[in-house]
Amino acid sequence: MNRTLRIAAVAAVGAGSLVGAASALGAATGSGATFPAVAYQKWCGESKVCSYTPKGSSGGIRDLTNKTVDWAGTDAVLTEAQVAAIGGTVKYFPTLLGAISVPVNIPGVVGNKMKLDGKTLGDIWSGTVTTWNAPQIKKLNPKLALPASPITLCVRSDGSGTSYGFSNYLSKVSPSYRSKIGFGSQTPAWQGNVVKSPGNPGVANCVKNTPNSVGYVDLADSIRSGLQTNVTAIGKSEIVKVGKKVVRKTVFILPSPTSISKAGDLKTIKPDLAVDLSNSPAPGAYPITITTWVIAVPGRPKNGEVKDVLGYFYGNTAQSQLVGLGFAPLPGKLKKAAIVAAAALN
Repeated sequence: MNRTLRIAAVAAVGAGSLVGAASALGAATGSGATFPAVAYQKWCGESKVCSYTPKGSSGGIRDLTNKTVDWAGTDAVLTEAQVAAIGGTVKYFPTLLGAISVPVNIPGVVGNKMKLDGKTLGDIWSGTVTTWNAPQIKKLNPKLALPASPITLCVRSDGSGTSYGFSNYLSKVSPSYRSKIGFGSQTPAWQGNVVKSPGNPGVANCVKNTPNSVGYVDLADSIRSGLQTNVTAIGKSEIVKVGKKVVRKTVFILPSPTSISKAGDLKTIKPDLAVDLSNSPAPGAYPITITTWVIAVPGRPKNGEVKDVLGYFYGNTAQSQLVGLGFAPLPGKLKKAAIVAAAALN
């Protein structure tokens, strides 16, 4: 197993005991994305400035719309309809970088041996490739004994920012996915043998308990579910040096804090901080890297407390814990822009 994955696995398991105690604590209430939940609940529990209930990005957005929480967690940029329902203005505050990992459960395939590229992933999730011994998969994995078994797709049952991030990536790299399913969505119309489960932990458990399955789940929950050796290396085209020649070839990259961080090395940052890190051209960057946001609404009465939450989340104590939880800290340029934006929240 990749060394960074192994280190993160040990730390993430240790962090699990801290999660449950955090939900009832704190002054500023939040809900939403399950992707960053292990970090948010840990930070809220330690700081006592907040509480966080993971229920999916769409659930958090709904709670913020209904004014039942002071802030929400989302891995997806809101739709125009969602922004209009909230009142026309939403502020995005990125908090960490993370990977959408692709764990598989194929008997005999462990040790991060499976390789898939974006085009093949798109064929799988659009229902074009339906068995593990399909030629597209065998070509990428000639040394693996792949069964003729049907592929089970473990997906989210709730509106999800992780679904948005994964489908957004697939729409960039797979023409078949884009034509059959479309673009990024919090509720994609997946095609194939689909099993739906709530939250990232639910998808991870589906993969763990279903032979010949594949899912999409944040790296932290893959690790916490014991799937770190089942995570797939994702291929991307890069220019590399082979001997004395410089050539373009497909490089397969596992998700890790290092490969996640490389995707966050942005030259420019959008003023609204709604950055898109997937399919990064940066060498060594994991292709399905995303950020996740705390979102807040200007003019809400407890925004002073929300600023306290963001202040803790951006602090050195919180950011330094992220590698051990399976994430990566915000890169300097993005973190600086987020701190400036948080200070301006009214």
